[in-house]
Amino acid sequence: MFVRSARYAFSTFPSPLVSVQYLKQNLNKVKVLDCSWYLPQMNRNAELEYKKSHIPGAIRFDIDANSLQETSLPHMLPKKEDFERSVSDMGISNNDQIVVYDGMNIFSSARVYWQFKYFGHKDIAVLDGGFPAWVRENCAVSDAPPLIKEAKYKATPQPHMLRELDFILKNIENQNKGKRGDQVLDARPAPRFNGEVPEPRAGLSSGHMPYSNSLPFSQLIDQQTGLMKTAEEIKEILNSLNVDLNKNIVCSCGSGVTAAVIYVALERIGLKNISLYDGSWSEYASTKDVEIKKK
Repeated sequence: MFVRSARYAFSTFPSPLVSVQYLKQNLNKVKVLDCSWYLPQMNRNAELEYKKSHIPGAIRFDIDANSLQETSLPHMLPKKEDFERSVSDMGISNNDQIVVYDGMNIFSSARVYWQFKYFGHKDIAVLDGGFPAWVRENCAVSDAPPLIKEAKYKATPQPHMLRELDFILKNIENQNKGKRGDQVLDARPAPRFNGEVPEPRAGLSSGHMPYSNSLPFSQLIDQQTGLMKTAEEIKEILNSLNVDLNKNIVCSCGSGVTAAVIYVALERIGLKNISLYDGSWSEYASTKDVEIKKK
């Protein structure tokens, strides 16, 4: 069984991403979370994959289990006390440095990164390239459960990182009146954004919010290496969409997961004026009488 060292004092990560090489060299000094999650149509089982093979010492973080249970909306932020209890049970303390990863390069791990940051955790980063990059570098894997020691976690929510439906509706209303509004970037694939294909959730209309821009999260990932694109490349993508980096940006998607990939990319280029719409399209499109745009 993998045993990590005692608590280690770290400064805050200088970037939202860390390399495989960094994690390999510091594996006994950090808490590692396997945050893999897949859409039903992907036909993958995150729990079984974790039990079969994971980064040594990695703790399983289930997005569905660590979300608000009293709602029909997927992956909504859990209650503060529920998050504290769950994270404490994982043996994680506020002073721990955390590295999160998933089985799809950078996908669901970004959501967990954002969730921890929303609840006030400072020392956390996403493994660039995820588990595929770890395996590609011939790093050690394990099927052993981690050794978890008792911890006490205290969450401190950061409201400025979160946007909810009322804000989104007011943002659209203001822009309908010709007033300034926050920019919204939508991480869903372009055909869903354009209303050309159905949403994966039954009964939910496809399309997009007025004044939002399409930025499929896959465009932020190098399709050859699985790593996030460079800061220069990310800036070029945003410039092509006429995104003003000096104005507020809200990240959205289908259910608040891949929106966080945009969030991480924006942090990578040094932006601070960013937030995430937790309910995302699942909430907006299921709300009565909202305006839905098609291509």
